[in-house]
Amino acid sequence: MYSIQQENELIHMAQHGNKTACEQLLQAYTGLLHKMAHRYQHTPSGRELSEDAPGILALAFMESVHAFDSSRGVHFAAFLQSHLQGALYKALRKTCTCNLHTAHPAANGTDAPWYNLVESPAPTPERIITARDELSRLSRQLSTADKQLLSLLYYHELPQNTIARLLHLSPQTVSKRKQKLLAQLKKLA
Repeated sequence: MYSIQQENELIHMAQHGNKTACEQLLQAYTGLLHKMAHRYQHTPSGRELSEDAPGILALAFMESVHAFDSSRGVHFAAFLQSHLQGALYKALRKTCTCNLHTAHPAANGTDAPWYNLVESPAPTPERIITARDELSRLSRQLSTADKQLLSLLYYHELPQNTIARLLHLSPQTVSKRKQKLLAQLKKLA
């Protein structure tokens, strides 16, 4: 590995078109690129991206080299890792969106028809992204009081009695508001 000063000099030379410097940087971060390329292979969208991941990451690497500014005091490795993660996130999100709009999703390399595939109920990056997007959409339609109750119930995981004390309400009122909120969310979804 290089010292921070040597690495910054290599980055500066690569930004000005020095191919040797760019190759040396790429060589130094090959392990990180390889690790990131295999990060989501256990997910359905990750398997679909497995062939494209090295190219996506190589492009993100080059963009990171050209966008990096050493005067900001950030180490290149941290800057690079966030850009690589962002590139993979965008690609996964695009794949998820594409699969939602596809009439016949790919069978993920199996001979079985797509409708016979049984996916694990475990959280995957795709499900987390979809859930966050849906929760964000739903929360825009809630009142401030409902958002507060939702946060206390599910984000902070407080018991209803504690919430009742915090909001100066009776436990029965909190229970009724919770039921009303859940019904409203089901209606919006």
